[in-house]
Amino acid sequence: MRPLRLLRCSELEVMGLPEERGRSGGGSGVREEAGARSRARSWSPPPEVSRSAHVPSLQRYRELHRRSLEEPREFWGDIAKEFYWKTPCPGPFLQYNFDVTKGKIFIEWMKGATTNICYNVLDRIVYEKKLGDKVAFYW
Repeated sequence: MRPLRLLRCSELEVMGLPEERGRSGGGSGVREEAGARSRARSWSPPPEVSRSAHVPSLQRYRELHRRSLEEPREFWGDIAKEFYWKTPCPGPFLQYNFDVTKGKIFIEWMKGATTNICYNVLDRIVYEKKLGDKVAFYW
Protein backbone atom coordinates (compact mmCIF):
# COMPACT_ATOMS: atom_id res chain seq x y z
CA MET A 1 0.00 0.00 0.00
CA ARG A 2 1.38 3.42 -0.98
CA PRO A 3 1.52 6.07 1.74
CA LEU A 4 -0.94 8.94 1.61
CA ARG A 5 0.54 12.27 0.60
CA LEU A 6 -0.67 15.85 0.63
CA LEU A 7 -1.40 17.47 -2.70
CA ARG A 8 -0.16 20.93 -3.52
CA CYS A 9 -2.77 23.52 -4.50
CA SER A 10 -1.32 23.59 -8.01
CA GLU A 11 -1.97 19.85 -8.34
CA LEU A 12 -5.58 20.25 -7.22
CA GLU A 13 -6.11 23.00 -9.77
CA VAL A 14 -4.65 20.83 -12.53
CA MET A 15 -6.92 17.93 -11.56
CA GLY A 16 -10.07 19.95 -12.09
CA LEU A 17 -13.59 18.74 -11.46
CA PRO A 18 -14.76 15.49 -13.09
CA GLU A 19 -16.83 17.41 -15.64
CA GLU A 20 -13.78 19.53 -16.55
CA ARG A 21 -11.47 16.58 -17.13
CA GLY A 22 -10.72 15.81 -20.72
CA ARG A 23 -11.44 19.36 -21.89
CA SER A 24 -8.70 21.10 -23.76
CA GLY A 25 -6.66 23.55 -21.73
CA GLY A 26 -5.73 25.68 -24.71
CA GLY A 27 -4.75 22.80 -26.96
CA SER A 28 -1.42 22.05 -25.29
CA GLY A 29 -2.51 18.88 -23.52
CA VAL A 30 -0.37 19.86 -20.53
CA ARG A 31 -3.36 20.22 -18.20
CA GLU A 32 -4.74 16.81 -19.18
CA GLU A 33 -1.36 15.08 -18.87
CA ALA A 34 -0.58 16.65 -15.49
CA GLY A 35 -4.15 15.98 -14.37
CA ALA A 36 -3.86 12.30 -15.27
CA ARG A 37 -0.63 12.01 -13.26
CA SER A 38 -2.20 13.77 -10.27
CA ARG A 39 -5.35 11.62 -10.38
CA ALA A 40 -3.22 8.50 -10.42
CA ARG A 41 -1.63 9.68 -7.15
CA SER A 42 -4.78 11.03 -5.50
CA TRP A 43 -7.23 9.36 -3.16
CA SER A 44 -10.99 9.76 -2.94
CA PRO A 45 -12.73 8.99 0.34
CA PRO A 46 -15.57 6.46 0.51
CA PRO A 47 -19.01 8.02 -0.20
CA GLU A 48 -20.11 7.73 3.45
CA VAL A 49 -17.08 9.76 4.54
CA SER A 50 -17.75 12.42 1.89
CA ARG A 51 -21.40 12.68 2.89
CA SER A 52 -20.51 13.42 6.52
CA ALA A 53 -17.59 15.76 5.74
CA HIS A 54 -17.81 19.49 6.44
CA VAL A 55 -16.75 20.08 2.82
CA PRO A 56 -17.88 16.95 0.97
CA SER A 57 -16.35 17.56 -2.46
CA LEU A 58 -13.84 19.56 -4.43
CA GLN A 59 -16.75 21.24 -6.19
CA ARG A 60 -18.20 22.39 -2.84
CA TYR A 61 -14.76 23.60 -1.77
CA ARG A 62 -14.52 25.70 -4.93
CA GLU A 63 -17.99 27.15 -4.32
CA LEU A 64 -17.03 28.12 -0.76
CA HIS A 65 -13.71 29.56 -1.91
CA ARG A 66 -15.41 31.64 -4.61
CA ARG A 67 -17.95 32.96 -2.09
CA SER A 68 -15.17 33.84 0.37
CA LEU A 69 -13.60 36.03 -2.30
CA GLU A 70 -16.78 37.55 -3.76
CA GLU A 71 -18.76 38.01 -0.51
CA PRO A 72 -16.21 38.01 2.35
CA ARG A 73 -18.47 39.71 4.92
CA GLU A 74 -21.31 37.26 4.38
CA PHE A 75 -19.05 34.21 4.06
CA TRP A 76 -17.05 34.86 7.24
CA GLY A 77 -20.16 36.08 9.05
CA ASP A 78 -21.78 32.70 8.41
CA ILE A 79 -18.64 30.91 9.62
CA ALA A 80 -18.58 33.04 12.79
CA LYS A 81 -22.18 32.03 13.57
CA GLU A 82 -20.93 28.47 14.11
CA PHE A 83 -18.86 29.55 17.13
CA TYR A 84 -19.63 30.63 20.68
CA TRP A 85 -18.90 34.31 21.35
CA LYS A 86 -18.47 35.58 24.91
CA THR A 87 -18.81 39.12 23.53
CA PRO A 88 -20.45 39.30 20.09
CA CYS A 89 -19.05 41.71 17.54
CA PRO A 90 -20.54 45.10 18.52
CA GLY A 91 -20.01 46.74 15.13
CA PRO A 92 -19.44 45.75 11.54
CA PHE A 93 -18.11 42.21 11.18
CA LEU A 94 -15.45 43.17 8.65
CA GLN A 95 -13.97 46.53 7.73
CA TYR A 96 -11.01 47.17 5.49
CA ASN A 97 -9.30 49.62 3.20
CA PHE A 98 -6.66 48.53 0.69
CA ASP A 99 -6.78 51.77 -1.33
CA VAL A 100 -4.10 54.28 -0.27
CA THR A 101 -6.05 57.09 -1.93
CA LYS A 102 -8.86 56.52 0.59
CA GLY A 103 -6.69 56.68 3.70
CA LYS A 104 -4.74 54.36 5.97
CA ILE A 105 -4.51 50.72 4.87
CA PHE A 106 -6.19 48.49 7.47
CA ILE A 107 -8.28 45.41 8.06
CA GLU A 108 -10.43 44.70 11.12
CA TRP A 109 -12.23 41.42 11.75
CA MET A 110 -14.81 41.18 14.53
CA LYS A 111 -13.36 44.20 16.35
CA GLY A 112 -14.39 44.07 20.01
CA ALA A 113 -15.60 40.45 19.91
CA THR A 114 -14.17 37.91 22.38
CA THR A 115 -14.35 34.15 22.53
CA ASN A 116 -12.67 31.14 24.11
CA ILE A 117 -10.93 28.96 21.55
CA CYS A 118 -10.65 25.97 23.91
CA TYR A 119 -14.39 26.08 24.49
CA ASN A 120 -15.13 26.30 20.76
CA VAL A 121 -12.84 23.49 19.62
CA LEU A 122 -13.19 21.08 22.53
CA ASP A 123 -15.63 21.76 25.36
CA ARG A 124 -18.59 22.74 23.18
CA ILE A 125 -18.16 19.71 20.91
CA VAL A 126 -17.88 17.33 23.88
CA TYR A 127 -21.06 18.84 25.36
CA GLU A 128 -23.13 19.07 22.15
CA LYS A 129 -22.23 15.56 20.97
CA LYS A 130 -22.56 14.10 24.48
CA LEU A 131 -19.01 12.76 24.45
CA GLY A 132 -18.25 13.46 28.12
CA ASP A 133 -18.10 9.76 29.02
CA LYS A 134 -15.87 8.82 26.08
CA VAL A 135 -12.13 8.31 26.43
CA ALA A 136 -10.33 11.00 24.45
CA PHE A 137 -6.78 9.75 24.88
CA TYR A 138 -5.17 6.57 26.18
CA TRP A 139 -1.72 6.88 27.75
